[in-house]
Amino acid sequence: MMNRVKKSWFGLLSTQVLVSFMLLPAALLLVISESSQAGETENFYNSHESGWHWYNDPELKKNEDTSSSEQSNPLSGEQALTETQQKDPISAMEDIRKSLKTALYAAILNPTEENVEHYMSLQKEVLIQSSRFQSAWKEALLSNPQLDYSLIHPVNQVGSEVYQDQQRIQEDQAIALLAKQYGLFFFYRSNCPYCQRFSPILKSFSQKYGINVLPITTNGMTLPEFPNSRVDQGQAEKFHVTVEPALFTVNPSTHQAIPVSYGLLTESELRERILEIAKRLTTTTDQETMRGGR
Repeated sequence: MMNRVKKSWFGLLSTQVLVSFMLLPAALLLVISESSQAGETENFYNSHESGWHWYNDPELKKNEDTSSSEQSNPLSGEQALTETQQKDPISAMEDIRKSLKTALYAAILNPTEENVEHYMSLQKEVLIQSSRFQSAWKEALLSNPQLDYSLIHPVNQVGSEVYQDQQRIQEDQAIALLAKQYGLFFFYRSNCPYCQRFSPILKSFSQKYGINVLPITTNGMTLPEFPNSRVDQGQAEKFHVTVEPALFTVNPSTHQAIPVSYGLLTESELRERILEIAKRLTTTTDQETMRGGR
């Protein structure tokens, strides 16, 4: 009979602990799994509506006394929360964390009905307070939409798709602007398998974005995509080309040359490299304009 009662109580406690895991603030989850998750931090912007759940619970000291006077004569959850709110915010939060941790450990180590009920009472009050904070957060965003980070970087699927579409339009414009001032020098060998594979990728990319390509063959033989290639007459040495394929952005007016890649790239990788250069050049131009205006 006693075994059945113990099993029943153990099953009840396991169920309650499981439900608690689903509802506990992130700080309590860190308390339970602190040995495997120590040092992890959570991005506040990804969980800014989680209320009091964002904080990181410090590691419990080995010599911490879990049989304090608060355990022997515990206050109700509402009373404990009211008392802590009368202190300064930092002390109040520390007291709440300590009370929750102490109550949780006491309930796990000595799972009496009184201990479990005390922990559940504290947890309930914290969840209520967290809900209040979340509601206040939403109201503040409605009154101050300029503070809403998700308006600039949407998190829902539809908003994210719109944001990505706008980003791609801006990126394409940046590449098109670069194409007006810069061209591409493409060094290759006709018998190089990587050059043979990269050649149609570069051809497609240049046509898509309107970038002029000056193909230069280092062995005197051309590739089908660039039948009018120039034969290397010292350009490869000037650009310090030691491997093919090699790609550079070149400004024909200033003769500025910037390496884009060595070796084979996919079209998406090529786009990213060109975009990085376009952004870098735009930033440099803006800085020079600002200095000239002073």
